[in-house]
Amino acid sequence: MKKDGEEDDRDLSKLILADTASAIPPLSQQPPPMAEGRAASTSTSRKRTRTEAGQETERGRREKMSDMYALLQTMVPTLFPKATRVKIISETAEYIKELERRRDRLEEMKKSIGAVAATPILVSQCSNPDSSLRVTVSGNVAFFGIQSVRVRRGLATQIIMAFEKHEAQVFAANVAVNHGLLMVTVTAFVGNNRDDIIDKIIRDIRNL
Repeated sequence: MKKDGEEDDRDLSKLILADTASAIPPLSQQPPPMAEGRAASTSTSRKRTRTEAGQETERGRREKMSDMYALLQTMVPTLFPKATRVKIISETAEYIKELERRRDRLEEMKKSIGAVAATPILVSQCSNPDSSLRVTVSGNVAFFGIQSVRVRRGLATQIIMAFEKHEAQVFAANVAVNHGLLMVTVTAFVGNNRDDIIDKIIRDIRNL
């Protein structure tokens, strides 16, 4: 009986070894021990590369935006050096509107000048012992010639301010003093309501 038991044990051991051999493949068929680790490392490296590329793109975008804000700050005359970005945007928008208004006025002046008669029309001429004033008009453009023997500081500036007061666009002015005689010539765009504007300017100049 003892021999029979020993034989049974040997048979059982053979079966266990056979099952183990069939379950575990040979070393030649097994993948390299570090292959899975290398794959994980490669995936992590790719993710890191994509993240760094995204960060670099965002950094470049921010630098470009900063350069554009700095450029706007140099182009808009009403902006101070330390203006915020909100201030830069709002002042830039307002400056663009002002430029558009100026463009519209210049276009109107251009049309008016193109439609003027060949010979300017004398609309006013007055003089006294101290001064004389002559105004001619061609379309919506008025030419003022002022002479005065009362040469005093600031008089020429006051004459120019009379045009600004009545919203006449001055685009040429000349001031000269010769032998105690002040001579001022002004070319201005007086708009569609030219007669009323010219009368007001003449009145203000005569009262200086």
